Amino acid sequence: MISDLQLAIGGVVIVIIVAVIAYNRWQESKYKKRAEQAFGTSHPDVLIDEPLTSSPAPSSQMAKQAGQHERVEPRLGAASPLVTSGDDNFDDLTPIGDMHVAPTGITPSALTAAKHLASRPIQSAQDNSMDRVGQGAGFGVGGGATLLPAAPSLHSDIDSIALILADAPIEAAQYESVITQSKLLGKGVRWEGMQGGLWQPITLPAINAYRELRVGLQLADRRGPVDALAVTQFNEMVAQYAASVGAVSQREEMPVAMARAQAVDAFCADTDIEIVVNVVGKSGVTFAVTKVRGLAESNGLVATESGEYVMQDDHGRTLYTLRNIDPAEPPGIKRNTGYLSGLTFAVDVPRTPDAARTFERMFLVVMKIADVLQGEVVDDNRKVLTASGRKVISDTITRITAQMEARGIAAGSATALRLYA
Repeated sequence: MISDLQLAIGGVVIVIIVAVIAYNRWQESKYKKRAEQAFGTSHPDVLIDEPLTSSPAPSSQMAKQAGQHERVEPRLGAASPLVTSGDDNFDDLTPIGDMHVAPTGITPSALTAAKHLASRPIQSAQDNSMDRVGQGAGFGVGGGATLLPAAPSLHSDIDSIALILADAPIEAAQYESVITQSKLLGKGVRWEGMQGGLWQPITLPAINAYRELRVGLQLADRRGPVDALAVTQFNEMVAQYAASVGAVSQREEMPVAMARAQAVDAFCADTDIEIVVNVVGKSGVTFAVTKVRGLAESNGLVATESGEYVMQDDHGRTLYTLRNIDPAEPPGIKRNTGYLSGLTFAVDVPRTPDAARTFERMFLVVMKIADVLQGEVVDDNRKVLTASGRKVISDTITRITAQMEARGIAAGSATALRLYA
């Protein structure tokens, strides 16, 4: 039989078991509520939902929440088609739209306006026939640029163009003499013949026969506009020659040609800018010529006949020039001896392909050479060239090249080399 003691012990055990079970249920219920509070969906998703505004963030995090460091993805505008100027594909350019660039009033502290240089000979477009300015043009040797195709040398904006049309082909023997005669009017006269539907420059001695010829008289260059006598003689020469070979001719009237010559000259003067950056020694320190020559050559510049150094692209076009800063001394460095008070780096903007990129690459060389020489980069007033001054220069180059392209003349193109010669 079960004694009273055993019954008492059994009851106590049952009470303990029930208490343990109840306690476990209570603990389970409590932790479940805490888990729901910690991981429930009542909290906003930091990646998706809007942030709560009831509890302001600490000041150190407010900038991020305010979006001050918000990432902005770059966007690409619509690609612009290529446009051509005049009645033929003289220059292949990227359009600027209806942009009009007024003459810039840039202070001498940022740049120097170039002068009309009578000493520079007119350069033949046939020798520099890369009218399209390649965005990937090489700088210096091994730049990887490919040779650009030749383009016609005449441009309707800067040349007075006359046409000669014949029923029968005009043989080379019939036009070689008039081409030679036309050179007496100046180096700004160029001849072309129609071949395969394209105008091709004519060089002597010639071999091809043409039914259509055209000849252009350049209206202006850095020396100024063409004079009325030259236009009159040009038109008379064309008319007499056409009649002599049984052809007809079309010529521009002298008053119209002269008005355009004045306009071209004014445009040339407004855009004829040379960018200048100087390096001078601190506290009047001078630079040894031998050291300057070594730095120039190690940075890819080559000496010219004048003794100046130039950086050229893979087509032999001058990108920028290094010369003596002292105008009272010869500009050449190669032939100079002793010491220099300073150096001048110059970009002839209208004659330089991709002038904005050229200036930036030149400035890197300027900084490098200035650092080695322990000099400082200054403007024409010998004031240190600041970041804002550098931006003024870059903006000026952009405005000038845009103004040129709006007229169908790309900086550094064959047409530009003729106009700014």
